[in-house]
Amino acid sequence: MWIIIVVLIIICLILVLRLMSQQIQLSGCRNSDKKKSAFIKALAREIRTPLHSVSGLAEIISKDDLYLSKEEKKNISAQIKYNASLISTLLDEVSIYSEDGSTGHQLVDERFSPNRICQRCIDASLPQVKKGVRMLFRHNMGDEIFVSADQHIVELVLNKLVHCACKFTQKGEIIIGCSYDETRRQVTFFVEDTGGGIPVERRQALFNWSETMMDAMDEETEFDLTIAQRLAAKIDGYLRWDYTYTKGTRMEFTLPVR
Repeated sequence: MWIIIVVLIIICLILVLRLMSQQIQLSGCRNSDKKKSAFIKALAREIRTPLHSVSGLAEIISKDDLYLSKEEKKNISAQIKYNASLISTLLDEVSIYSEDGSTGHQLVDERFSPNRICQRCIDASLPQVKKGVRMLFRHNMGDEIFVSADQHIVELVLNKLVHCACKFTQKGEIIIGCSYDETRRQVTFFVEDTGGGIPVERRQALFNWSETMMDAMDEETEFDLTIAQRLAAKIDGYLRWDYTYTKGTRMEFTLPVR
């Protein structure tokens, strides 16, 4: 009799362990689904910016009484192409979470001028600057300096930093620039502003994908830089928040020099 009891106890234990294992797996699947949903939600917010830009440009060129020079047409065409490329890159990131083994945007190594990238970002971001805020370029590097990386990713990440600065700066100034480190092995793009700074409760999870994405399920996360950090990592770069800067917020985007 006692043997039967022992066997029944063992069977019950096995069933309990299997049930616990299934519950853990189910919980993991739910968390994974939540993270994927949050990531897509964040991407949707990112895509709104270039879509609004394209919509604004379309409204401009649709005016019957508007005359555009060849240079103006060229600039508008370039902006539309850039925004279309930006949207395409963001959509590529979705494929990272698909099951087809995709890696998203395919990198292209090319030479470009850091100063020119900064100026392009300034020109593209001027419509976002609030009244009473100045946007300036700090010229720390020579115009003859060129580096190699995926120029599109660099511009995408830098534009994200500038967009955040424009969004949270109500007065004062936004400064964009780039510089070498002492060893000349790294170039750092920076965006500093006189906004309200990063809330204390957001600082620890500023670049933490899982924590930030889970928060995004409930509300639109401020200073959401997780996607920009992921893109920066694709080209061996990284983002950092300069905690020593006290006038507002200073974000840095560092790349190895090639």
